[in-house]
Amino acid sequence: MLFEITILDTNGRPLLRDAFLMESITTLMDFTSEVLKPLSQSTEKKAFELFIRCEKGRHVFHRFDSLDGVILFKNALYEHLIELNETPNRNIESTIDFILSNKP
Repeated sequence: MLFEITILDTNGRPLLRDAFLMESITTLMDFTSEVLKPLSQSTEKKAFELFIRCEKGRHVFHRFDSLDGVILFKNALYEHLIELNETPNRNIESTIDFILSNKP
């Protein structure tokens, strides 16, 4: 599923817009709510904002006091995406090796 991440500065101007693929909305929600706890949730009126949405609507919204908090959140998400994308390849490679080594 295709998702869009948007980061806005304290004046509401976009700092980053990017797209990424993830298996499902459930996978995204599990990761952001259980695995990835933002370091700072801002209650300030002017704060850095991070949105993640897909064609079905907005699914994640966080406010941060500092740009560092936003970057840490984004980097952790991207690292998780890389891990998710690498795992199937390793499994496929292992399966191919297993099949080749067990050929009659």
